[in-house]
Amino acid sequence: MIKCLESRKWLGERLMEKMSFDFCGITFDWIGDDLGAVLGGNKTVFGISDVRLSGADIEEQTLSRQVGSGISNGFKFVKKVQTPRKLEIFRDNGKILAVTVFEKKGGGIRVYTRVKNLTDKKITLENVSAFTLGAFGAECPRKELYLYRFFNSHHTECQPKRLSFDDLGLFNADHRTYKRIFGVNAGSWTCKEELPQAIIENAKTGEFLMFQIESCGAWYWEIGDSGKSCYLTLSGGNREHTQWRKKLGAGKSYITPSVGICLGRSLNDLLANMTKYRRSVSEFSKRFSDVAVFNEYMHFSWDSPDEKRTERMLPIVKKAGADYYVIDCGWHDEEDGDKIYPYVGKWKESKRRFPHGVRHMTDLIRSNGMKAGLWIEPEIVGKLSGVEYPEEGYISEGGERVLAANRYFLDFRCPEVRIKMSEAISRMVYEYGADYIKIDCNQDSGAGTEKRSDSPGDGLEKTTGAFWKWLKEERKKYPQVLFESCASGGQRMDWKSLSVSPMISTSDQVLYNRYPYIVGNIFSAVLPEQAGFWSYPYCSLSFLNIITESEENPTPHETVMNMVNSILGRLHLASDLSKLPESMFDLVKEGVAYGKSLAQFREKAVPFLPFGFTSFGEQVVSVGLKKGKRLVLAVWNLGLACEMEVPLCGLKVKEIEVGYPSCLPVAYEVTQTGIAFKFEEMQVFVLDIQLK
Repeated sequence: MIKCLESRKWLGERLMEKMSFDFCGITFDWIGDDLGAVLGGNKTVFGISDVRLSGADIEEQTLSRQVGSGISNGFKFVKKVQTPRKLEIFRDNGKILAVTVFEKKGGGIRVYTRVKNLTDKKITLENVSAFTLGAFGAECPRKELYLYRFFNSHHTECQPKRLSFDDLGLFNADHRTYKRIFGVNAGSWTCKEELPQAIIENAKTGEFLMFQIESCGAWYWEIGDSGKSCYLTLSGGNREHTQWRKKLGAGKSYITPSVGICLGRSLNDLLANMTKYRRSVSEFSKRFSDVAVFNEYMHFSWDSPDEKRTERMLPIVKKAGADYYVIDCGWHDEEDGDKIYPYVGKWKESKRRFPHGVRHMTDLIRSNGMKAGLWIEPEIVGKLSGVEYPEEGYISEGGERVLAANRYFLDFRCPEVRIKMSEAISRMVYEYGADYIKIDCNQDSGAGTEKRSDSPGDGLEKTTGAFWKWLKEERKKYPQVLFESCASGGQRMDWKSLSVSPMISTSDQVLYNRYPYIVGNIFSAVLPEQAGFWSYPYCSLSFLNIITESEENPTPHETVMNMVNSILGRLHLASDLSKLPESMFDLVKEGVAYGKSLAQFREKAVPFLPFGFTSFGEQVVSVGLKKGKRLVLAVWNLGLACEMEVPLCGLKVKEIEVGYPSCLPVAYEVTQTGIAFKFEEMQVFVLDIQLK
């Protein structure tokens, strides 16, 4: 576990007392006058958090590196305060008091740093790292140190890539280099290019470390050379990369975004620990965990729902087993679906699409034994909507409102914005009868706002914080309403946002045979009980001017794959189910029922990746959920493989049942190391396995 040498008080009486203490696998060691955090017993040249001030000396030869500031190197240890579940380390340099807090949570630790201005003058922060791990990997060649980066974008969410530090340019040399490996985001879409998390693997020792930055705005991480070893520093925004500066008046304080850190002896062990950590710090209710949702957007209504189409689909969806029927974008406004987005912002019902009113439709949904859902995108207002807010209600840079795709971004610090959007939610619940509200975000606001801010990055921190605070309050007002979080699929899967979201959209992927590559990785980023996956058994690509053979003649395989894509998470059923033959509709009903039956299991289970992470183009994908002696394992044969063994990583099988689909044969044999399959072409299934 943790070992630490506590040295001396730097003021007053000198105390040369050594003591050791346990705390979650990280060693705290004295380097000069300061405490540094190390992994594996290696010495460090950096403290546990780095602070930069405008005008202060930076001892690094390049300002890009976010370590080695003169301010931080001047910190002296003051004291530590420790309980079995919490450690606080106080450091001081006469101008700033820095307190780094470590909290034991689930399978890992949460870390953040708060800094206080001790002077009688205003100071300007340019970076405050939540945590800096000053040294690791000295005993390991850089070719055996690996980094997993989680690349993320529209339709290609959560795609980890494993490359050695050597391949990434951080190779062993006789001299310390200035090469950095770093990840960064500036903007309200926190995951538009990459998730704010990564894994470091020491292949020589078999040890893994995973971190996540819990920020709903800017974030930054950096790995660099500290001599024979490497360092890792984690923060929110900074001046150099995200236009972040923060002014602190005399006696004022600032608290960084928190970071989560977990260790593991294997990839599955690591992900299990991170899953337990996330559950321990989550804030969302589990009361809706056993429900299935039908959302008519995907492969059915798209942006143009209408009364007749919805009426026709209701009894079919109920028969399939759905508990909620969601009308997505287009229940509002009168414009055609292909041009509606610049007009949104009034959030009033469309009389053109719903001549009898949206309330008539939601009442009809309830009369069919389901609850009703509606979509909203509250953070923007279309330029052509006719809706106006005071200027303080808009995110602005350069003295002008930020405009993207003819849409403005709203600043939820503005009382009128909060009032109007709260009125919209109230109208959706009480006037239109929504039992489910899908909160979407289809645009990135950019680096931030200059209004009432010390910098654009400071503005982004304030505006995103204000939005999530408002949304949290709205959820409390309507505990009976299920709120889904979406951002063009999974463009906002940072843990700060996820921690309050009982259901999230993982992707807007429209091709069912591409979705397994997302499902196979997603539980490394999202809890199973909140991960929403689309399932569209009747897959129409006519919106792309593509008519497929399966559209004319749907196959059981297509139906089964769509259901398996969604069974391990929260099912978002979609598409025109009325066009399925009865035998395939029965496969849908069976899949919905089986997925719902996993609800309580899913809430306690941890991810199991037989092959590790998957990548687009792999022939066979497999991912499972494990709880105690039960393993629910999904397998997709997406290529031409005839035979394949899925390894069980040391687990031993007692009994196997085909969880889904029960009517189609699965040829398998238990081996000493796993389960061997003889595949029919493109076969997909879920096994329910009892372990010894």
